Amino acid sequence: PANWLPVTGSVPVVTCPCALSLATPTAVTAATGKLIHSGLLATRGQALETLARATHIVFDKTGTLTHGTLNLVASEVSKGHDVDECLAIAAALETGSEHPLARAIRHKAGTNGLSAVEIRNTPGAGLTGQVKGQRYWLGTPLFVEQQSGQQCDSRALQTLRDSGNTVIALGNGQAVLALFAFGDALRDDAAEAVAALKAAGKQVVLLSGDHLAVAQHVAGKIGIDEVYGDLLPGDKLAHVLHLQKQGAVVAMVGDGINDAPVLAAAQVSIAMGGGTQLAAASADMLLLSDRLTGMVEGLNMAKRMLWVIRQNLFWALTYNLLALPAAAAGYIAPWMAALGMSASSLIVVGNALRLLRNKRN
Repeated sequence: PANWLPVTGSVPVVTCPCALSLATPTAVTAATGKLIHSGLLATRGQALETLARATHIVFDKTGTLTHGTLNLVASEVSKGHDVDECLAIAAALETGSEHPLARAIRHKAGTNGLSAVEIRNTPGAGLTGQVKGQRYWLGTPLFVEQQSGQQCDSRALQTLRDSGNTVIALGNGQAVLALFAFGDALRDDAAEAVAALKAAGKQVVLLSGDHLAVAQHVAGKIGIDEVYGDLLPGDKLAHVLHLQKQGAVVAMVGDGINDAPVLAAAQVSIAMGGGTQLAAASADMLLLSDRLTGMVEGLNMAKRMLWVIRQNLFWALTYNLLALPAAAAGYIAPWMAALGMSASSLIVVGNALRLLRNKRN
C-alpha cells in the first residue's frame, strides 16, 4: 500500500501514446520532404499510402508520356484553300484554349486578325464556332465528320496517322477543309519509367483521346501493352471505374483539362507540373520536375514509408504491452517511466528520419 502513489504515477506515464501517435505522421512527413527533392509533391496526406497500394498505373498520352510541345509537321488542304487560311480559322476557334494543340496552332498561325464567336467546346472531341459568319468545326476527324456531315480524305488521313502523329480536322458545312498532323516527342525517361513500374508488378495502361493507331505507336515505343484510343473524357472515366469495380487500386497520371474527371475518380492521381491548373487542382500529387522517373521514386518511397510505419507501430505497441504490466507491478519508478516514454518517442522519430537517407542499391 505504501507504493500506491509512485505506481499510480508510473502507469499513466508509461501508457502515454506519444510514440503510437507519432508513428505514422513522422514517417509521412519524412517521406514527403524527401520526395520534394525528386520533384514529386504530395498535396494530400493519404496520397503516398494509396500509391504504395496501387495495382494499376494509368497514363494519358499527350503532355504526360510526351512533352506536350506539339509542332505542325504536315497538312493536307482541300482544293481552293491554302494552309495559312485554314490555320488562321483554326487559331481563331482555339482562342483562349489551354490545350497543347491550341497553343501549337496559335503559334503557327501567328497574328491573323480573325476572331470567332459562339465558340462551343465538346471535351475530348473538338469545338465549333463562327468565323466571318461561317460555322466551322475543329477537332478529331470523327467529330468533324459527324458535325459537318462531310467526309475526310481517308487516304490522306491514314498517311498522316501512320507516322504516329496526332491528326485533327477543320471543316464546315461544305467540306473538310484541312487535316493537320502534329508531332510530339516522347519524354526521354518514359520507357525507363514504364519498365520500372512493370518490374514493380504494376499493370500499366494507356488511355488516349488520340486515334488508336497513334496511341499504339507511342505505346509500342515505350513498352505499354494495354492501350485504348479514341476515348472521350467520359470513356476514360468509365474505364477507370470499371477497373475499380474489379478491385483495382488505380493511380492516374495526366496533365490536361480533359483529365480532371478521371484524375478526381482515381484512388490516387498525379498531375504533371506543366499541365493545366484544373488538372493540378484535381490531383493528389504534382510531378513538378516533369520527370516520369520521379513517380517511380515516389512509388519506391511510398513502399519504404509503409514499412517504416509498420515498424514504428510495432515498436510502440510492444513497448506499451511490456512496460504497462511492469509499471503496474511497481517495477518502474515514475522517473523511469518518463525516460522510457521519451526514449520510445525518440526511437519512433529516429526510425522515420531514416527515410531521408538515400537508399543504397
